[in-house]
Amino acid sequence: MITIALDAMGGDFGPSVTVKGAVLAISENEQLKLILVGRKEIIEKELHAISPKGHPRIEILHTDEEIMMDESPTVAVRKKKKSSINIGLKLVKENKADAFVSAGNTGAVMAAAVLTLGKIPNIERPAISTVLSFDKSPVVVLDIGSNVDCKPQYLFEFAIMGNFFAKYVLNIKNPRIGLLNIGEEAEKGDNLTRATYELLKESDLNFIGNIESKDILFNKADIIVCDGFIGNTLLKFGEGLVAFIFDFFKKEYKSSLLSKIGFLLLVPALNRFKKHFDYEEFGGAPLLGVNGIAIIAHGKSKPKAIKNAILTAVQTFNSQMVNKLSGVFVEK
Repeated sequence: MITIALDAMGGDFGPSVTVKGAVLAISENEQLKLILVGRKEIIEKELHAISPKGHPRIEILHTDEEIMMDESPTVAVRKKKKSSINIGLKLVKENKADAFVSAGNTGAVMAAAVLTLGKIPNIERPAISTVLSFDKSPVVVLDIGSNVDCKPQYLFEFAIMGNFFAKYVLNIKNPRIGLLNIGEEAEKGDNLTRATYELLKESDLNFIGNIESKDILFNKADIIVCDGFIGNTLLKFGEGLVAFIFDFFKKEYKSSLLSKIGFLLLVPALNRFKKHFDYEEFGGAPLLGVNGIAIIAHGKSKPKAIKNAILTAVQTFNSQMVNKLSGVFVEK
């Protein structure tokens, strides 16, 4: 039995979504047990609405505190010791849970994970990753916001951690690693990317060189390495672009009868297009570099995304990725 602690209060929609996602995950995996951390009366109400008799593999751990999405991460983590994020990660630390999943305040999850679980020895900075899907091929991008100011060594470590995640969780045999830059030539970029290029070139990783942002869409690499400022900007622009495209077609749909007919014909293709950019397909990705499994889901996650984040936690645990990654960095 694999036990996953879920931050039931996390995300923009809280228990109304997380509980539904938990029930979906339980129904798909008979070896899964869940501990829902949060306000018991609210969680019970949501759970009983779905399953009046409850569920034998779902346990509720009550806590009065929760960290809101707009709170200062470090202040909230230190002030709210009994928050659902802190308590959930403590369960992992005490081996009462095999992994923790949250769609809550990303900065708070990262800060609490580092404080509670600690970093893997010799890793300077943990990184938040995300998984995108183009042409059915997953692409790992890291960092996407946890490290705005980086050194070359940080980016080099991101590449190593991304390599392990892609290999052992996504089952990509020999992941191709690209360094996000303004051009493919080795001499392009700023001091950070040029120095990182040299580190990656001299490593045993399958480094394919610099990659431009436009090439991410065309399966040029399995792992994209960048600092958190660039990664977060890239991710937010992508989300906005997809929303803009769908909004554009919805407006055009109303302009004429011919537009409506054309739109209806395009709907299947548009839905397939949207699926490539849909974070719900993977649900969440590990906070790489901490000494335990902490899966961070999108704040706007719906039940499907929560379910997939939980299943990603199961897959990450089964892969023993953290132990394997620890072994590599301990040997440094």
